[in-house]
Amino acid sequence: MDPLPPNDNTDLLTAMMAGATAGAVQSVATYPFEYLKTSTQIQDNALMLAKPVSPLKLRPLYTGCTALAVGNALKAGTRMCLFNSFSSFMAAENGTTTAPRIVVAGMMTGFVETLWVIPFENIKTRLIENSLYKGGMKIKMDVMTDRFRRGVNSPLKTNKRASTTLAHSLEKKPISHGRLQALKYFHEHPSTTFTGAIKEIYQTQGLRGFKQGSSITILRQCLNSMVWYSTFSSLQQLLDPNRDSTSEFGLFGMGFVSSLAVVATTQPLDLLKTRMQTKNYRLLYRDVMNCAYRIFMKEGLRKFWCGWFPRLIKISVSSTLTLDCYEMSVKGINKLKTMRPFAAE
Repeated sequence: MDPLPPNDNTDLLTAMMAGATAGAVQSVATYPFEYLKTSTQIQDNALMLAKPVSPLKLRPLYTGCTALAVGNALKAGTRMCLFNSFSSFMAAENGTTTAPRIVVAGMMTGFVETLWVIPFENIKTRLIENSLYKGGMKIKMDVMTDRFRRGVNSPLKTNKRASTTLAHSLEKKPISHGRLQALKYFHEHPSTTFTGAIKEIYQTQGLRGFKQGSSITILRQCLNSMVWYSTFSSLQQLLDPNRDSTSEFGLFGMGFVSSLAVVATTQPLDLLKTRMQTKNYRLLYRDVMNCAYRIFMKEGLRKFWCGWFPRLIKISVSSTLTLDCYEMSVKGINKLKTMRPFAAE
């Protein structure tokens, strides 16, 4: 889980720089687990003709890392500025803040910063998906083309009256012939670079391709925070009501159990988010409800929890790693600020 900014006297610029550094380092350090999780979720067992070859070296496991690292660096860096602004906004008239106000400021910060990372999540998912095609994954292109010509009819009827629901907001719109041809081209020539993925997404889906899965990503992030913090708080209240005798090992254990609760409850949403960000989403599914229905019918209930183990490891170590890196970055930046390279001896 991404921790809230610590309550100290660090100036805003230092906090933003340290936060961006910590976000990038955490992304790079845990990215192989992100790759394994995402690649497992992308593979549609109902459509695959051939599975990709598992990477035998470390380098392929970092495919798409640049996109996620940039996104998380922006997210972590702006978190400090956003949290500072929202804390001031939520403060009482005398300028003081209370625990509930801080929690609300944290939720507002989490909502806004999630918007930063969604375009980079789409780029990351596209690069991982393309690496699977490069690795030998083959799918039934004729099935998708036929569905495009006939129209994708959902076995699970979407309620047209519920215009404000998530399913209706993600309802499938017709795909132009030019974009279908571009999609076929990029299936044969998948992009493998950061800029290449940007070009591919734009040509096949337009600007809306960079915000695919926005609603489900925000929902997942809100549930992540709610489940993790509520589980951690409950365990702390049960094991150490006075909060004065918990060891570091105990804190790690409570954090691990909280992460396990997050994965158990939100893994299906994470799977849907990944599928919604794939290049074939609009050809295969009518909306998010149809996506969930087809996964359940074609791939089984277990598919919703695929990739749970690497995600559990990533979530478990992310917060500790981010905080440690943040503290080290603050110390390093403060030390650099005291140096005067052009001062006279």
